[in-house]
Amino acid sequence: MSLLTSWLRFGSPTSKLDPCPCPSHESVTIVEKGEILHDEVLDAQSKKVHFLAQTITETHAKLLELPNLRPGNSINQLLGNLVSVCSEIFSKDIVDKVLSHPSVQAALPSLRQICAQAESCLELHWAEHILASQSTNPDDVLARLKSFPYYDNYEELTRLELCAILSATKTPPKRVAFIGSGPLPLTSLCLLQALKGDSLIKGLSSLKKDEEPIILNVDCDTSAITASLSLCLALGETGKGMEFICAEATSAEKDLVEFDVVYMAALVGISQAEKEGIILQVADRMRKEALLVVRSSWGLRTCLYPEVDLATGPLLERLEPCVVVHPYGQVVNSVIVAKVRN
Repeated sequence: MSLLTSWLRFGSPTSKLDPCPCPSHESVTIVEKGEILHDEVLDAQSKKVHFLAQTITETHAKLLELPNLRPGNSINQLLGNLVSVCSEIFSKDIVDKVLSHPSVQAALPSLRQICAQAESCLELHWAEHILASQSTNPDDVLARLKSFPYYDNYEELTRLELCAILSATKTPPKRVAFIGSGPLPLTSLCLLQALKGDSLIKGLSSLKKDEEPIILNVDCDTSAITASLSLCLALGETGKGMEFICAEATSAEKDLVEFDVVYMAALVGISQAEKEGIILQVADRMRKEALLVVRSSWGLRTCLYPEVDLATGPLLERLEPCVVVHPYGQVVNSVIVAKVRN
């Protein structure tokens, strides 16, 4: 019979044991230390939640005080810091507590609206800046376009989206519609160049030898369409294949059955309910088996753009979700690719 077995059967020895010599056991038990560590973790988490909630709400308050949302030192710094904080990766518990914080809940609708308006102002400013140069050489115009501070982010996001699209279909799209293209249609331009020039894409493409991909840019803002059209004309060959129409996302004026893929920008709709209504109307104008690409967000990035949930009854009746991509880097938007059901 082993010593352990005899101990279990007959009880521990009657002789007094020497105290454990380990330094960690000098004053408190292991259980007590575990409770202290747990409390410290909760305290650190609580401080982080408070800091994040305070940062978001204070930034919102300062943005409300600005005379306008045009690019400038103050708004650039405020939004830059906000994007940096919201792009960090935190545990689900921390994110949930921050987003459910009463002050954050109260600020979110207004904050998202401010971010949307500020993004439109930034794009319009840069479109006008690019076109204002005396040089009309297409190469110079393209160089100025690529100097846009977030150009690399758009290239990265477009690559992610194109990979997601190709995981849901056998062939690259020939015709794409982008709803909510804005005054600086960077996604459309990056996507167009990839469809035109990427050797892997061209190898998979069903385009005929003399056929070029087409991207239709749709926006309800006349000034956005005017600026983006002027920009693409100035880009020369780079802008060839870009088409434009001024219309609401829900307008029946433009049928979408001819498009293999339809994009819905992050700024189209500011709530789940509004986005759901727009998505359903867009899907009704698309052909069966075509793909709908919806930009969404996750984590604290939902402070900047609303999250889109396609797993609702009405949406699942019309769409089959195929791919969801949540970037962890500097790209803020998530990507959802869904197929229009038969």
